[in-house]
Amino acid sequence: MTLEPDFGKRWRFVGWLLRCFVLFSVFLAQAMASNDIPFQRIGADHYEVRFDSRLKPIVINKILFWVMYVKTKDGLCVKGLEITVDGGMPEHLHGLPTMPLVRPGKNDCEYLVEGLRFHMAGRWELKFRIKAGDKTDILTISLDL
Repeated sequence: MTLEPDFGKRWRFVGWLLRCFVLFSVFLAQAMASNDIPFQRIGADHYEVRFDSRLKPIVINKILFWVMYVKTKDGLCVKGLEITVDGGMPEHLHGLPTMPLVRPGKNDCEYLVEGLRFHMAGRWELKFRIKAGDKTDILTISLDL
């Protein structure tokens, strides 16, 4: 009596391992998060900026809404700032998967950054262009998610 290997069972097992690996990788990518935004106060030439995420922790593949507080170096609020957001993953040579918008918030210091999403783990850079009249600042922020 000869024992022949059961190749069907082996391939089913390999397929099961592959599916587990893929599901585990997806789960880890979704679960990676940052409990705190690693930047709380950023000074630029004309403005000081503080950020707060409404969704904590910051997770991958969720639409985020941030509150951005902007004051002058003298501590005054500035009404009517023009703020744009651009960014991406420099190591991967791609931009943001969404086009976040910034609109005024509840008071003159508060601006809402809406529609921000990070679709994968890694280092992200965000560039905020803040303009009022002839004063413009560009803040670059790095996040490791």
